[in-house]
Amino acid sequence: MGQGVRWPRPPVEGQSWRNDSKKKCEFHHDIGYNMEDCYTLCREIRRLCEQGELSHLLPRGGKQQDKVSYAKPATPPTCTKIINAIIGGLDLSILTYSATKRRATETKGDRLETSCRVSHSNLPAVAFDEEDIHDSQEHHDALIITLSMANCTVRKVLVDTGSSVNLIMLKTIENMGFNEKDLQKKTIQLVGFSGEIANSLGEIVISTYAGGINKQVRYLVIDGPSTYNVILGRPWLNLM
Repeated sequence: MGQGVRWPRPPVEGQSWRNDSKKKCEFHHDIGYNMEDCYTLCREIRRLCEQGELSHLLPRGGKQQDKVSYAKPATPPTCTKIINAIIGGLDLSILTYSATKRRATETKGDRLETSCRVSHSNLPAVAFDEEDIHDSQEHHDALIITLSMANCTVRKVLVDTGSSVNLIMLKTIENMGFNEKDLQKKTIQLVGFSGEIANSLGEIVISTYAGGINKQVRYLVIDGPSTYNVILGRPWLNLM
């Protein structure tokens, strides 16, 4: 098919890390694996099939079949509520509720005056656009996302590749409409990064929707203060 195929670059001589000369991939002209196991070739064949280039090679079940049909992504579930994370202050905090309320009352007039003054200015809006989304610079920020879980939009979900379990806070499942009776009793001792130890209250399976895929995900439920509603670890990543 000539230039109709996206041919891979040939390997640089002497730089291949494979040493099994009994297996050879004719597509890459490389050794170490058979051509039938080449993922790049499989993706290229699929692309050509979708374009109708290989229709004469596809099986025909009594009628013309020029395209390969694939499973459609799952329909996003209906959202019935939104779960936010509200973290309370420490008991030892200098700012008590009474002091905060008193300060808010004292500065109410100042805020109103400032609001009126700013509303007539030409300050730029604080927002994110397409340039921010497609920023190619590498960063080491935590990946915090919003997911649809059991017909609830759950925010403050941390994707943690260093976690060996999926965690969900007791307060979160209560806000979602579950209670401790819905848990499968299973106590597991969890050890944090700094050595602190916490025991799980049990397990719960919750449907979790992301990127067109709906999975039944098993979570360990813990009770305690947390910055996040859910911590998704390697089990969820591998499942996806």
